[in-house]
Amino acid sequence: MGEITHEALQHVAGGVEVSSVQYQPTDRPIEDRFSITLEGGRLVLGLYDGHGGSNTAEHISKILLPTLLRSPPHDHRGVFEAIDNAMLDAFKADHAPFRARSKEWRHHAQVLRSGCTTLILDIDIAGMLVHYANAGDCRALVCDVQDPDSEDVGPLQQTTDLNAKSPSEQERLKVAHPNEDLLVVSGRLFGKLMSTRGFGDGYYKLPRGINNWQHKKYIDVLSSLDQNSGKVPLNAQYDSYFYGYRTPPYLISTPDVGVMSLTGRGFIVCGSDGLFDLVTSEEVARTVRKGIKDGVQNLAAYVLSAVMAVKLPGDDVTILVLKFTN
Repeated sequence: MGEITHEALQHVAGGVEVSSVQYQPTDRPIEDRFSITLEGGRLVLGLYDGHGGSNTAEHISKILLPTLLRSPPHDHRGVFEAIDNAMLDAFKADHAPFRARSKEWRHHAQVLRSGCTTLILDIDIAGMLVHYANAGDCRALVCDVQDPDSEDVGPLQQTTDLNAKSPSEQERLKVAHPNEDLLVVSGRLFGKLMSTRGFGDGYYKLPRGINNWQHKKYIDVLSSLDQNSGKVPLNAQYDSYFYGYRTPPYLISTPDVGVMSLTGRGFIVCGSDGLFDLVTSEEVARTVRKGIKDGVQNLAAYVLSAVMAVKLPGDDVTILVLKFTN
């Protein structure tokens, strides 16, 4: 039986509050992470949707924000790529010929064995702008409430989901890997993984070597983490997972970036795909509008309750809602 594992309301700045909720539908620990950070005039919301374990999401939730805040928002793409490359380099260095493993080798392997999609909203409160960086299929909505007495959805801006089902990602894979058939099978990368962007998932990023010998060595290391886990190790399924492994990386950390405008009348919703697999952006926005009109305190929990009244989620759900209170 699932349960709500987190519910909170935070006043993060003058006239700005963020409500949050997390729901875990299974007995395993929740794999999602999120962060809410205010530094100077920048309010940064982060959503990290983990899969294959929580190691990557936990790691990225701790290291990404401090690095982003040392750079201006237009550097988001480069920061994402640099952090992911550093993770890959640390793992490869641990297993280079004639080199001893570092003391952190297990951690380096764990954060590549699992993965996480990541959505960052870097909000300039004074300028009323949202700089977004989206690597995956978490989604952000920015809604402008033009008529506070109406429950109708006003102008809606939103990020684009990026996964193996997205036509734009399928086209990207075709262009990046020409003449490679069956990259996306049944809406999944190599028929296995929904994600096409994000951190971790190193088994679809690591170099191949002649006849895949180097890649197989790396997979043996990652498979050692599956011992006593009850999982079938990756190396025992190598031909199934990597039947067409020719020109990695197939999964990238490069985020889609852009800017959305805010008004003091509006609100922002961030949600993991566990939410948007069940409801549309318009339905979520309409629910938040009704909650604001009815004086609901925790709007994130209100959205979750409305969704669960119709259908129980089958995946982890994390929801953040930012509202202006002035």
